[in-house]
Amino acid sequence: MTQTVTGALARRDESPVKVMWARRGHLRAVLPASVDVEAFLGTAAGALYASPDLMAAAAANPDSLMTALMRCASLGHLPGTDEFYLTPRKIKGKATVQGLEGYRGIIERMYRSGAVAKVVVREVCAGDEFSYIEGVDTRPRHGVNWFGSSRGQMIGVYAYAELVTGAVSRVVILNRADVMAARDSSDAKDSSFSPWNRLDGGKEHPELAGRSMWWKTAARRLEPWVPTSAEYRREQLRAAAQATAAQAPEQWPVAEYADAEIVPDAPAAAAIPASGGPVTAEPPEAGDVHGDQGPAADAQTAAGPPGHGPAAVIRQHFLRLGYDDNDPAQKAERLKFTARLAGSGPIRTTSDLNAEQARKAAAALEQCKDFAALLELVKS
Repeated sequence: MTQTVTGALARRDESPVKVMWARRGHLRAVLPASVDVEAFLGTAAGALYASPDLMAAAAANPDSLMTALMRCASLGHLPGTDEFYLTPRKIKGKATVQGLEGYRGIIERMYRSGAVAKVVVREVCAGDEFSYIEGVDTRPRHGVNWFGSSRGQMIGVYAYAELVTGAVSRVVILNRADVMAARDSSDAKDSSFSPWNRLDGGKEHPELAGRSMWWKTAARRLEPWVPTSAEYRREQLRAAAQATAAQAPEQWPVAEYADAEIVPDAPAAAAIPASGGPVTAEPPEAGDVHGDQGPAADAQTAAGPPGHGPAAVIRQHFLRLGYDDNDPAQKAERLKFTARLAGSGPIRTTSDLNAEQARKAAAALEQCKDFAALLELVKS
């Protein structure tokens, strides 16, 4: 039986794309409502198919692909576009997919916040006229001879935003040394494909090589002083998580816990204290069937009524991170990750954990703001 090289490559190339589509629930949980998950995955697949090197890196390290896509989703961008680049890299000799937010992506998030009316980012060249006195001028005064033969070498860059209220943000100014320090920290600065070496002004103006990266550096420094959509998104997620945790036990139907990870009739106990202190529960009464059943019974006792104990907290964190309780494969992965975070052996349900293990897993999950952070945590 013969097999064509093209056919073999096609089957190999499908693997990273299948990984992405299998995780669409996680991506959907992070993406803003304005971005369709199918369109998001479509642009990502297009970027993979357009670059054999990128596809190979994704096949060799699918976790790095998902980490990059989750970061892209959390920012509200489409992958493989000028807003967010997917690039192959080698880190310690291992092929890796790296996600990089572009200059346009940073600016787009500022506009998406709804609080910004105008963003100005501009390089300053040796032949330009420039003046700015902090505390006196609201914005720089910048004169450019647009029709001269050359403006000279780039010597600095600045950025500021005008808000919808009419106010002007802080003005960020970087000199050449500041920008070169940012360039030196880039792991791809010496690559011929690096945007730092791209002829942004054309072959006739090599002095403007890497201009877009000068803009990006200034825009990144401006970001802390200007509202962005990512900030609002994080606040929405935090508020949703707090609202979920505050719901009363009767709001959680017993049918949701048919997998026995929550024991509805277990003795009541306090939820995990915010301070991380010990879980306290009333001692079992004489003759209580849970009185001497070992660690498994202790875990069930600590779980308490639905929606309040460590098992419920763990489950809610996984739901927040995009897991689907109705998907057997995702449920199996959730239990595997829970056991790893708890420092226990394999478990069949969350109730197999004792109180200390359940508390440890819940505390670790609380630190994960998205699925990408969870992947990094379980790999460490």
